[in-house]
Amino acid sequence: MVRTKLAVVGNGMAGVRAVEEILERAPGLFDITVIGAEPHVNYNRILLSSVLAGEKGFGDIVTHPRAWYEENGIELIVDDPAIALDVAGHVVATRSGRKVAYDKLLLATG
Repeated sequence: MVRTKLAVVGNGMAGVRAVEEILERAPGLFDITVIGAEPHVNYNRILLSSVLAGEKGFGDIVTHPRAWYEENGIELIVDDPAIALDVAGHVVATRSGRKVAYDKLLLATG
């Protein structure tokens, strides 16, 4: 079976929550690439103020460590924001010049 290429632009809570649902409802259907502007894995942004105040460490607010992406076959691109979208060509371009081809696209940039 050929898998559908899904590109998710946004590694925040909404984008990753959508990916969780996709993995649960349609396991094995998609080859997923998540593109994030920040240099981190997914974390709970609501708790970020606790990290900034020194009450928690960054690891305490991580919701999905890198291993989760790997275990689910997700290609994670961090610290390389999407800067251009070729809708006709089905390609997302990142700041570094990377081209991510897709069949389906989810924009979840917050």
